[in-house]
This record gives sequence, C-alpha cells and structure tokens, in this order.
Amino acid sequence: MEKSEMKHAYLIMAHHEFEVLGKLIQAIDDKRNDIFIHFDAKLKSYPVLKAHNANLYILEKRIDIHWGHISQIKAEYALFETAFTQDRYAYYHLLSGVHLPLKSQDNIHCFFDNLKDKEVLAHVPNSDYQTTLKMRRYNLFMKHFMHRNSFIRRISQISWRICIRIQKELHIYRNRKQFYTNAANWVSITDRCVSYLLQIKDDVLRKYRFTLCGDEFFIPSELELSDLKYRIYYDDRLLKCDFGGGSNPRIYRLEDYDELMSSDCLFARKFSHVGMDLVDKILTFNTTDKAQ
Repeated sequence: MEKSEMKHAYLIMAHHEFEVLGKLIQAIDDKRNDIFIHFDAKLKSYPVLKAHNANLYILEKRIDIHWGHISQIKAEYALFETAFTQDRYAYYHLLSGVHLPLKSQDNIHCFFDNLKDKEVLAHVPNSDYQTTLKMRRYNLFMKHFMHRNSFIRRISQISWRICIRIQKELHIYRNRKQFYTNAANWVSITDRCVSYLLQIKDDVLRKYRFTLCGDEFFIPSELELSDLKYRIYYDDRLLKCDFGGGSNPRIYRLEDYDELMSSDCLFARKFSHVGMDLVDKILTFNTTDKAQ
C-alpha cells in the first residue's frame, strides 16, 4: 500500500478535561484516521466517546500513570502496541487529551505526505545538568512524587532529594556511557519507527526504569543509536506549547486565538474546560479550512 493511502493513527493519553477530549476527537474524526485512547488506570469511570468517520478504540489495558515515572513510557508502549496490532499506519501521532490540531486534517495529511518517512520530533529546552540528573542518576521514589496526598508527596520528594544528594557525594552514576538526547514526548513517527521501538521494548523498560521524565528521552535517544538516525526530523511546527517561564504549560484562552491560528504549528497544548470558547472557535475554523 502506498504511504498516501495509509491511515494515520492518533494515540491519545487522557486522564481529565474530558470536554476538551471530546472536541479533540471531533477535530480528528476523519475517515483517514484511526483513534486510540488510553485512560489512566486511576480513573474509576470515563466518558462514552463516539466518532462518526474514524475508527475509535479504547484501550482495555490501562496503566496507572505517575508523573516522571516509567509508567509514562509503559502507557505510550500500550498505545503503540495496540495500534500496531490493529493495522499499519503512515504516521502515529502521540497526543495528550488536552491537545488540539491548529490545522485541518487536509493540511495535516498533506504536511506528512510531503515528509518522505521522517520521524518528526519537537525540540524542548535541556542542559547537560538536566540530562545527568534525569538519566544518569537513580531517580527513586518517583511513583508518588506528585501524589495528591501532601504528606505522601512530601515524603517522596524529600526521599528523592536525599538519594540524589548521596549519589552526587559518592559520584554514583547509572548508564554513564549511554548516549542521551531529548525531545517533546509528543511525537509523530512512522510505522517503521514504531516497529523498531516495539522490538526493543524490554531493553527500553530496563534502561529507563529509574529515570526522571524518561518519556522525553527514550524515543530520540534510541533512534539516534539506530539505523533510523537519518530519518529524524526536528520541526518545532509539530507543537505549540507555552511554558511561560514555568515548569508547566499554560492554558490557552480566547485572547490567544489570533496567535495560535497565525502560527505554523500543527498542534497546540494545552486547553481546558475554562477556555471552551477558544476550543470551539478553533474547531469551527478547522472544519471549514481547506488544504492550501
């Protein structure tokens, strides 16, 4: 099958903001797409979602996801495995449930048709210090690092800091000779790339077990060490995400509409129920937009 005839797979990791998620599904509900959704295992219930043109699959295998923890990588693998087993796709787009496309599906498919099988990643700021901390230290106690219970969260964070300090004092490193590079964990990659990542799954889960935010490192790092190295294509048009000088992306509001829609970015994050007027306006624009 020619690449242009193959569908795209949208892989969505969701745990809240289901009103936005519903709008995201509307925006990508196209016969050229299949949609796969992973709901965090912590959720006791989740909404009934429907697509009219795309095939929609809800993963039965659900991972209890924790920030910065290996569980994030496991959830991504659950999505890759489910989609890869279902069919072969030209591209697999990994999104959160608070993403929205800023372009129409005609434009998005046209963009990727012209890439000639590139693995599309987006840059994120990083430093050697951050790489050493996140990848070359044993990051223990990450499972409850952001726990809702303030006491458990505090104990986990204090324990983590003590362990890191001890490792620095004793010059303890893990995977010291291993090459690492990072990118946004929200990627658009080809069938060949997903096949390769599935082949090395066991090694990845072992290698990244005690890392911090390993989901930002494992795909670009493993691709750089493989025959797929020359297919890597860094393009910041993949995602518009504004951290505003903080550690978390800010929520876009209606006043951001002109900035968002005048950008060249394909997707943006993050959106919330508090800004549904913006979400609806973007969705309305994209349903009437045509490929240039």
